[in-house]
This record gives sequence, C-alpha cells and structure tokens, in this order.
Amino acid sequence: MAEIQRMADEAESTIRDAAEKVADKVRDAAGKGGETYRKAADKVNQSAKEGIKTAQQFADTAQKYVQDSGLADLDLREFVVREPWIALGVAFAVGYVAAQVLRRISSSS
Repeated sequence: MAEIQRMADEAESTIRDAAEKVADKVRDAAGKGGETYRKAADKVNQSAKEGIKTAQQFADTAQKYVQDSGLADLDLREFVVREPWIALGVAFAVGYVAAQVLRRISSSS
C-alpha cells in the first residue's frame, strides 16, 4: 500500500511540475505578445504623427502658394460651375498625390 501511495505522490509531483512549466511558457508567450502589441502600437502612433505633420506642411505650402499666386481672390464655387472638368481633374490630382504621400509614409514604417 505504501508503494502505491509513493507512486501516486510521484505522479502528482510530475504532473504539478509539468503544469508549472506549461504555465511559465504561457506567461512568457503572453509577455512577448504584449511587447509585440506595444511595438506595433508605437509604430502606428509614430506613423500617424508623421502623417499629420506631412499633411500640415502640405496645407501650409498650398496656402502660401494660393496667397502668392493671387488665387485667393478666386471664387472657387464660381470656378467649379464655369469649369467643372478642370475642377474634377485638380481634385483627382490632389487626391492622387495625397494617396502617394500616405502610402510612402505607411510603407516606410
């Protein structure tokens, strides 16, 4: 009877050790996953900040160009009514350039 009890105790000890090893591995994996998540979040945050900065620079440059070229006096609504195809082409070009800038920013991160 004592032999069976000793074997049961050994089996229980072995199972407990194995469970602790698995728990340690799970904790390690969770820690690495959390670290990966933090790194990804930091990259996304940095990319967003760079995108905002680039957009602000683009807007400032565009505003300066409009003021320097005399386009500030232009009635945009009237121009769109008079020249809808030109307005559409300009809108497409601005959207295309913005998409290219954003793609380069997101791919460099």
